[in-house]
Amino acid sequence: MKPFPKRSAWKWIVALRLASAGLTAEESGSPIGQRLQVESDALVSSDIVLTQSSAEYGWKRGRTEWNSGLTLATQDLEYRPASFDFLGSEATVSERRILGQVSGKQRVAETLVLLGSFRAYDGFADYRSAWLNRYFSQQFTGLGYRDPEPSGQAGQAGFRWEVVPATTFLQADVSYARDRIAPGYEIDFDGLRRGRERLGTGSYHVSLETLAGRRVRLLGEVRATDTSDREPRYSVQGSVNVALGERWVARAFGGHATERPTFNASYAGASVEYETEGGWAFGLTGRWYTDTGEIENTLFTTAAPSLEALQGSVMIRKTHGAHSVALGAGPYFTEYGAAGIGTAFFGNLYRGRTWVSARLSYSFEF
Repeated sequence: MKPFPKRSAWKWIVALRLASAGLTAEESGSPIGQRLQVESDALVSSDIVLTQSSAEYGWKRGRTEWNSGLTLATQDLEYRPASFDFLGSEATVSERRILGQVSGKQRVAETLVLLGSFRAYDGFADYRSAWLNRYFSQQFTGLGYRDPEPSGQAGQAGFRWEVVPATTFLQADVSYARDRIAPGYEIDFDGLRRGRERLGTGSYHVSLETLAGRRVRLLGEVRATDTSDREPRYSVQGSVNVALGERWVARAFGGHATERPTFNASYAGASVEYETEGGWAFGLTGRWYTDTGEIENTLFTTAAPSLEALQGSVMIRKTHGAHSVALGAGPYFTEYGAAGIGTAFFGNLYRGRTWVSARLSYSFEF
């Protein structure tokens, strides 16, 4: 599957969670103590298993808030080369990625909060990179291929301004990421050529959130992303949260991204949640995503063809005092467009799959 905005199935799921970032209208400078949250996700198909487990600790006192977290992700896949790839052979690929992050918020005035974060990771960013790396290692070992050491760091800074007290919030932030990726390879009469190994990505984001009455919350966002050797990518997205009653909440969201010369992506979804008097909550969510395929720069390319994806999930949550446990699961379907001659070697990577997604989370405030 392809990421959005960086074209990975895992990141697509995460990207569609457009919950409002930053402080809510009810927050003030008073202390709220500490919070511990642990969660685990899995995305499983017949030949690929992805997992991600994380632990996060949050601390707030007065006008200062800090959060730190550690995440371990696994990528296990059955590598199968194309039938006509006489240099390739089936293999089991298992990779791990570890990520650490820290973020902070500092209220410097009654209506202004400063934001900052930093993260670093080591390992392949997604299963697609691990699959392609195995392909290149089988093709070019002994001809100049070198094992990659993917890793990266990113920092972010911004502010959140309460434009209209307790009603309208403006947030703006900038970030810069430096990634060391697993590069691609090409061979011709001049020998083996190794692709770019390091990428820099700048991102500029603005969001406006407003409370339209007691029961409706609106959020609109725009983002520009500039990555090495690519045209800038621009995206817009929005969501609306509506309290349908004392115990019913509904949400709709959607967005679009574009990058010259030919990339376009769109997504949309909706969810509804009901909470009982006994602390139980039940929810349903549906999501849809489509894009036109990655931009191809050469005749022989690893760029993915067009993609359409559908996901549905059900959720159940139990809250008891300061403790909360939630479980969610559902199907996830992906279908790629026809592969061109340049991507024929990657037909087993870019093929339709039926996945099962699951999430288990626990949080405790003290």
